[in-house]
Amino acid sequence: MHSGSIITAKKTKLTVITVLLALMMIGSFADYAISCSLFNLNNPFGIFLAAYGEYPATLGLAASGSLLAFSGRGKSALNTVPRILVGIVLMLFGTFMACFMPTIYLSMEPVIVYAIGFALSIVVILLSRRLAILNDPAKVRRIALILILVIFAEMILVNLIKIPWGRARMRLVATDSRAYFMPWWQVGGSLKHELTALGVASEEFKSFPSGHTANAAVLLLLPLLADLEPKLKGKGKTLLIIGAVWAALVAFSRIIMGAHYLSDTVVGCTVNYLVILIILKLLYHPVETR
Repeated sequence: MHSGSIITAKKTKLTVITVLLALMMIGSFADYAISCSLFNLNNPFGIFLAAYGEYPATLGLAASGSLLAFSGRGKSALNTVPRILVGIVLMLFGTFMACFMPTIYLSMEPVIVYAIGFALSIVVILLSRRLAILNDPAKVRRIALILILVIFAEMILVNLIKIPWGRARMRLVATDSRAYFMPWWQVGGSLKHELTALGVASEEFKSFPSGHTANAAVLLLLPLLADLEPKLKGKGKTLLIIGAVWAALVAFSRIIMGAHYLSDTVVGCTVNYLVILIILKLLYHPVETR
């Protein structure tokens, strides 16, 4: 079995879907109680993962760009030049996001945050370049395309849901007496219109679903790395577990920070996992290394 097939295996799908459904049921009845018991805006764990929890998506873009740009020469310049240009754009965009996004949440000097993001991006780009050079170009480009489509698709879908849904975040409910808790199935348009008209930022009404969790769940694609790196052959399950643990930690941290409720994080992860399943079904046809 190829490593990517582990993600779509029946046992994996059954396990993931069962866990997500169970958590969604818990959240549907206990969202507010769970958030009340965990809410702490000053929690270091929550702050750290608010800053770096989305790195699987941002660094994933940088990695996919590197895979594209360095995946061998095409048959003609008409094929090669556009691919390299797209790769460079993705590397730059992913690096920019990795440098800039953590500054929203961290109080340390921005230049330090920029340096950390830039250094990590360079490491990811160089490692991806090595994998691109050592592997079959068709396989490399296919994995790069899967990464790109998953990241952009989940980002778009999450925002298409959360912007019109308008669920108030826990941190707003906890700090503003004019706001109140709403279950996930209740669209919050009226409260949103009322409070934004009074000066409350519209960002406080983007609780459902969790974009951080969806971006963190991009790491569920980590088993694809084993198709490019021989040393990781047979480690697909371990890589999948690492991705799942990271997504779970980020989801937990978002509840602590009052940015999302349990149900928000479950739906964020669900959106990403469904996108992964669909795109792998369409595009994941492993090409053996020459």
